[in-house]
Amino acid sequence: MNRGAGVLEAVRELVPEWGAALAAAVTQLGDGWLLLVLGIGASWAVAWRRTVHRGRQFGTDRPARRPDGAWILAVIVGGLAVMTALKHLFALPRPELATLEPAVLPSSARPQYRSIASAGGYGFPSGHAVGATVTYGLFALVLEAGTRRLRLAVAAVIVAAVCLTRLVLGVHYPLDVVAGVIVGGWYLAVAWRLLERSPFDRTLTAFALALGLAGAAMVASGRADSAVAYAALAAGALAGWTLENATSPFEPTAAERRRVDRPALLAAFVPLAIVGVGVSNGPPKLVASAALLGLLSILPALVLPRVTTDDPTAR
Repeated sequence: MNRGAGVLEAVRELVPEWGAALAAAVTQLGDGWLLLVLGIGASWAVAWRRTVHRGRQFGTDRPARRPDGAWILAVIVGGLAVMTALKHLFALPRPELATLEPAVLPSSARPQYRSIASAGGYGFPSGHAVGATVTYGLFALVLEAGTRRLRLAVAAVIVAAVCLTRLVLGVHYPLDVVAGVIVGGWYLAVAWRLLERSPFDRTLTAFALALGLAGAAMVASGRADSAVAYAALAAGALAGWTLENATSPFEPTAAERRRVDRPALLAAFVPLAIVGVGVSNGPPKLVASAALLGLLSILPALVLPRVTTDDPTAR
């Protein structure tokens, strides 16, 4: 398969030494760990904003529900799981190119540069392209700074910059990053439509989707560490969300009952049990850390004030 080797070589020849150093810094905007941290931050920000806004808009005598924002992280995890599954299904290698060594970097910084500028595993599709498209595209849809057109333009610039850095560093072919953007955009569109149409709570739906996709990634990859981590993260969040709903002292309204069906929430323990068996052979520290990260994403449901359910956009 011709994945654009000629274009990759041309890009590498055009980039000056300082451009490679800059690419190593910019490419981290698509790193999985950063995207997960940003996802938690956005989840908290959305939950906090909705709590404050609705607390001012409605009286405290109306029925209340937890602030909803953790689903943002779930969508990102699902996208990373899709990427992991596809990488192992296609099993296409990365380019065999030497890592550029910018002379402008001090010798003390070169080991760190090499670790950032190199990559292992399969190359198609680009994980950075998928993750950046899903994460920054989602932020453009849900955050409210500026206009949506401006947010989408900023997201497109970030995604394009991350994709270009993968070519400059020589860790992906052009087709890898193009496919990554297409996969990320397709997944985000499908996940967004599913969340809009789901009869259940948005966070439950999003983490159940992420858990299912992480399970598929575990099967496709033979329980790769990243897939195990995504499954544990989704399982931890789903378990915390389920328990929070089961023990909630607030009586939901009729409209909320249609969205949050407690028997369906309790049934989430079935995939949790399955995932527990699936990740039992994974690195214990990795599983525990990922599960705690998932629990952290739903923490606003426990510590922030409840918001009213009369607002039709409260879902």
